[in-house]
Amino acid sequence: MTIHRQMDDELKRLRALIVRMSDLVDEQLADAINAVSNGDLELANRVRKRDDEVDALELEVDAQCERLLALHTPVAVDLRFIITVVKLNTDLERVGDQAKNIAKTMAYLAGSTRLVKETRIQEMADIARTILHEAQDAFIKQNRVLARQVLAHDKQVDSLHKETFRTIVRLVEEQPEQAEALAHLVTVSKAIERVADHAKNIAEAVVFYVEGQDIRHRKLQTASK
Repeated sequence: MTIHRQMDDELKRLRALIVRMSDLVDEQLADAINAVSNGDLELANRVRKRDDEVDALELEVDAQCERLLALHTPVAVDLRFIITVVKLNTDLERVGDQAKNIAKTMAYLAGSTRLVKETRIQEMADIARTILHEAQDAFIKQNRVLARQVLAHDKQVDSLHKETFRTIVRLVEEQPEQAEALAHLVTVSKAIERVADHAKNIAEAVVFYVEGQDIRHRKLQTASK
């Protein structure tokens, strides 16, 4: 087997690992949101237990990246691919952490699912999952246009998070006996908002991978010119 063929095989393995990581994290997020929406404590507990799987896969992806860098000294697009995977791996693991955080709130929200329905948390979650899927698809398809669309959609989640916070403040005033449960709904809303931020980070990494252009912190880049 030639060195080039060996590196190609290693890159394919890395791609398969990060896609598996992406699928697992998406499943965790969906389960966490469903657990809160439906008051499913058993499902929430399953999300918390599976977080170890996400962490283990994160370490496996990192190890494969280190192996490629150490053995093959990749350049150009292959190097950008590995750098992108390192970034995706971090953001996906953090999405997994947010899913776990959402699941943890079930200990305080059991029996309070009606409060969830009085906010726009479910709508927020649907949009956050959609843009996460778009970011994931952009990476798999190497689609820079789709990646750039994610950057615009992130603002929708920010707006809904602010609206949800205002709604929760109002509900606390109207139903002070539900203050503890409502406080944990703030945690859920913030976690979903953070998921959208991580989707945005993934999209920015995809643009770097496809175009070779770092579009983070554009204001700072413009000011330095």
